[in-house]
Order: sequence, then structure tokens, then C-alpha cells
Amino acid sequence: MNKNIDEIVSQAGRMLAELGYTSGTIQHYKGTWNKAKRWCSERGIEWFDTDQEQQLIVDMGLNENVPSPGKRSMLRHVRTLLSVEKDGCLPSLSRALPEDVPDRFLHVLDAYVSHLQQRGLARHTRRGQTCLIRKFLTGVRINDLGDLSMEDVTAHIEACSLMTPQTRAGILYAIRAFTTWAAGEGLCSSAVAAAMPIIPGHKYASLPSAYAVSEVAAMVAATGAECLRRDRAMLLLASVLGMRAGDIRALRLGDLDWRTREVRFTQVKTGNPVRLPLPDEVMLALADYLRNERPKNPNDHVFLHHRAPHDSFENAVNPFHYVATNAYVRASVNTSGKHHGMHSLRHSAATNMLSGGTPYPVISGILGHSNANTTRKYMAIDVERLRFLSLEVPRG
Repeated sequence: MNKNIDEIVSQAGRMLAELGYTSGTIQHYKGTWNKAKRWCSERGIEWFDTDQEQQLIVDMGLNENVPSPGKRSMLRHVRTLLSVEKDGCLPSLSRALPEDVPDRFLHVLDAYVSHLQQRGLARHTRRGQTCLIRKFLTGVRINDLGDLSMEDVTAHIEACSLMTPQTRAGILYAIRAFTTWAAGEGLCSSAVAAAMPIIPGHKYASLPSAYAVSEVAAMVAATGAECLRRDRAMLLLASVLGMRAGDIRALRLGDLDWRTREVRFTQVKTGNPVRLPLPDEVMLALADYLRNERPKNPNDHVFLHHRAPHDSFENAVNPFHYVATNAYVRASVNTSGKHHGMHSLRHSAATNMLSGGTPYPVISGILGHSNANTTRKYMAIDVERLRFLSLEVPRG
């Protein structure tokens, strides 16, 4: 049943209030909705539907590929109206649109995405490969994939010259896999995939970014005031237990066993089950967050957005990076030349366990490495033990 703009605005306002949005936030939404009401009034529009929504977005200048934060918020406000009316829920957060793949290549990209799914690859792997191929197809200057040549691939790789060798090797690997599939489907020449070079490089060629115990302690103590308890619990899970950000994001209330003081979960990356003890500091930080700061919400994820509607971080991309980077800044930790996201805390946990004499098999078990050789990369930054292996410099 169609409704006019006033009825839709009233319905959306009630939902925001029911979801726990603050009066200030609701006023921001209503500011945009008032503009929508005036827009409808000026054009004599009685019923507000999808066509009107799209025209309103264009007239308000909200259809940019990379809108400003303010326009992104207004876009969400506008989309909230029909989302509440038709779906009974709020729209997903507005993000920058992906590269606009030319129409002539859309069917190829869709077919390749289906191929990746049939191979049984993990969702985050498929998403990463699709993103790389999307960028590649957007940049090539050909009208038909059958005209693809090695020169087109070379031009794309040269455009990535400022990236690390490991990143460029990953891009080339993705393009090689794509062109191999395309050649098998008769979409391009098999000579393109066969002619691709291999960029020398090894993922262990650079040292892991790790920080000293004192630096980690300082940044954990320097969490922001807005959601102090949540951020501190996140940072402790990463820095003490070495949990990946994806596992922290996916952690459920049922994964915490308070009686045995353990956390049990299946790693998102490897699919391996992991069972870790909860040290007092970590357990108390989690309890403090759950009792005193976590929003009251039926969602069983441990960590939720502190702002309404208090969703989980399940579909967010790299959501906790700012938590770590801001804490490093507040603690005045020198991060120059190092990574300073959540994964650096995992590296720091492994390094600090190693320097404390923890055996490699134990560290591998805690980190959930499927192969103990993966843990060997931390030997390169164990300076004190490497001193025993140093050779005397011959004197001339």
C-alpha cells in the first residue's frame, strides 16, 4: 500500500526511537527528511516510491561514486524511509561504490565469481579475488576480452608500481588465475596467461611488525573514552591471546566459557577449532564490557556497535583497525616503518611469547597455525637468541 511522505517519515521516526537512537541523531535524520518533504511538496508528489527516491537522490547530489561523509549520511537518511516502509528495517551502511566495470565485461565477471564459488574458496578469498579482477577489467582499454594482450597486463601492473612486491605478486597471481579460466572458456588467448612473469618475492621477506611488552601495555591503557571497555577487551584478545581481528569480530557469547575460563571458537581464516585459556586480565575486561557497556541487544555477537541500532561487525571490512591505530597514537608509540593495525598485536603476542621462552609448538597452538613452520618467521626478530648463532667477522 502506497503512503505519502508524511506517513513514511512518521513511521521511520518511530522505528529509530524503538531502536534506541538518541534524540540528537533522530533530529539529524529529520533534517534530511524535511528536505525530502519540501522536495515532494514543490513537485506535487503525493505518493513516495522507488522512482521518487532515485530522483530525490540525484537532485540532492547524493549519487556520487565517492560521496563525502556528510552526503553519505544524508543518503542513508533518504534510503531509510523506503527501507523501513518496505522491509521493516534500516538500510545497510552506505559505502563507496566499487569500480564501475564496463557493461561489456559484466557477464564475464559474474561468470568468474560463480567459478570461484564452485571452487569452494572461502568468502573473504572470493571477495579479495573479485575486487582485484574488478579493478583490472575496469582499467583495460579493450572492447573485447579476446583482444587482451600481455601489454594490457603489463600496463596494469606498472600502475601498481608503488605497491610492495608481495602485493603486486598477489595481483598478478589473481590476473593469471582469471586469464587461465577465461582461456579455458574460450574468452581470451591462452598465450596471455602463459606469458605472465612471476614477481620475485616471499611473504617472509620482511620482518613482522611487533612491539615491545611496554609499548603494547601503553596502547591498551590508552583506549578512547567513547567505548573504553569494548576497545580494551578487543585489544587484549589480540595482544594477549593473539586472536585475529576476524575471529574477534565473529566471537559469540556462547564461545566464552566462564566456568572453565576458556574461549573456544573456529578460526575464520583456517577453519581450525581453537581453545584458549582466559587470563584474569582478559576475562575481567570482557566481563566489565558485557556488564557495564555492551548494549542490551538479542544479537549474540560479543562485540556490537555502541551506536543504535547496535549491530554486530559481522559484515564490516577491517572494522577494528582504527581501534588499534588510535590507541598507538594516544600512547605515543613510535609506529614508523611498521604496520600498526590489529594484526600487529598478534605479531607482538607471538614475539613476546617467544622472547619469554615459550616453545614454538605452544605458540603455534595458541595462534592456531595449521603448520608449525608458519611460526618460524618470528625467529627473525628474536634478536637475543640469534646472537648465539652469529659468526665472528674475519679480521683482514
